[in-house]
Amino acid sequence: MIRKQRGDQEMSSEYMRIDVLGVGEAFDPAFENSSVVVTADGYRLMIDCGATVPGLLMRKFPDPDAIDAMYFTHMHPDHVFGLVPVMLNWRDDGRSKPLHIVATAAVRNHLEKIMELGFAGLGSAWPFEIIWHGVPETTEIGPFKTKFARSDHSVQNNAILLRFDNKGFAYSGDGNVTADTAALFTGADLVFQETYLPKHDLRHAAHCDLETILQLASDMPGARFWLYHIKRDARREIAEILRENEQVRLAVPGEVIEIR
Repeated sequence: MIRKQRGDQEMSSEYMRIDVLGVGEAFDPAFENSSVVVTADGYRLMIDCGATVPGLLMRKFPDPDAIDAMYFTHMHPDHVFGLVPVMLNWRDDGRSKPLHIVATAAVRNHLEKIMELGFAGLGSAWPFEIIWHGVPETTEIGPFKTKFARSDHSVQNNAILLRFDNKGFAYSGDGNVTADTAALFTGADLVFQETYLPKHDLRHAAHCDLETILQLASDMPGARFWLYHIKRDARREIAEILRENEQVRLAVPGEVIEIR
């Protein structure tokens, strides 16, 4: 069962809770970059942290120890450039527990360069430990069983599947659906899928489109698909197409979802 809830901060123990922070594409003036926080058994995993996400995170989770781990789907700015502001805020607010970061070797190298630049001249920047975990070899993050699959994007992007208490949540990151990501999604009750355009467009071949997702949803009637990272001038058209669709809809910033 998938239920929407009010945006309180209770810690789920017997189900997965998804707090939707942002749903926007890289340059959307109306919606912050796409990011979610997934909670289960008192553990919080943040997925992606783009340039416009830090303010959303700090308002929703002001405690510097609230987030246990972060997963980064790929290295583009709208998915990683919020990391340094968030970490600096946590440092200033007295974070004490380790931060687990899950990423491919290439994304880790990219993040470490960003940290080096972002922390320059700021003195001791590491009062809390950072523990790195690789992709795709990481099979558990906190209470979640994890699997990864590569999408078709302009840089390497790995969708992630989180399983907890026989329920599944998948987050695509960016890129077109591949046979591997489609197979990954079969383990999910709810799939958050990047859907940039209503129809496939060769000029944006590195992004997914609504026609592809509607076909995928028809092949997976047991899963629901909530769409994000929509091109800003295509949002209204996609919303109208989905107006009567109960399986596929647009993700909404600030909403809270329970997967029970």
